[in-house]
Amino acid sequence: MAEEQGGKKKDGTLRDLWLGIALTFGIYLIGATLLPTIFGNFLIGLIVAVIVHIGVIVLSFVKGRKRLGQGLLIGLGIALLLVAACFGILFTSFGP
Repeated sequence: MAEEQGGKKKDGTLRDLWLGIALTFGIYLIGATLLPTIFGNFLIGLIVAVIVHIGVIVLSFVKGRKRLGQGLLIGLGIALLLVAACFGILFTSFGP
């Protein structure tokens, strides 16, 4: 249950939910464009982006910003589906 402070719920607003989804795409955009130029490898940039994303999810729930964390989790689900779809396309294209 959400804690009540002065009759207001501390969960967050719908804006925080959309902010979490936007933050997800921002994290992966930076991970796919900026980090490979720093590390020299695309895969390392995406691994760093995933670690940062999971850290931001944990931090948002620890700070009590429940809706932001939910938006980040929704973005994580979308990112996982996109990665699975791209892997499936690449995997089937290298077949005999």
